[in-house]
Amino acid sequence: MDAVATARGITLRFEDFYRTEFPQVFRTVSLTLGDDEAAKDVTQEAFKRAYARWRRLSKESWAGGWVTTTALNLSRRHRSKPRPTQMPAELDGEVGRQTDPSSRVDVSRALRELPFKQRQVVVLFYIRDLPVPAIAAAMSISEGTVKAHLDQGRKALRSLLEVRHG
Repeated sequence: MDAVATARGITLRFEDFYRTEFPQVFRTVSLTLGDDEAAKDVTQEAFKRAYARWRRLSKESWAGGWVTTTALNLSRRHRSKPRPTQMPAELDGEVGRQTDPSSRVDVSRALRELPFKQRQVVVLFYIRDLPVPAIAAAMSISEGTVKAHLDQGRKALRSLLEVRHG
């Protein structure tokens, strides 16, 4: 079945929506969970739920946000399951590709050190580029709580990513 819907005179196919949104949703969930396999499962489940509601969702400009929020809600169940931690390939290794191995900074390791909600807020703000009100809505928390998590996450990352010489 070809899922096609018309919104504002534009034909939106689910396949096009999936192809456009999947990488962003997957990356957000992967960075939040720290596990590519679990992130793949969660992201697929979120898109499966979107497909079931596609007739209604295809008409909404916030459909991508709905899938992201659904995936983040599903990821809360997965975070309690013990799994090996593996970050996405694009964040593994060092930042800045410095030549001195002692000065390498491992962003993925630093993100894993953050408490889950701080990590989620930091990823949504800095990686997904969502504004504070959108993060608050996606996580069902207040904007003040988002700002507090961002502040705490920044401080923790600053300390974790600090390069010490000598």
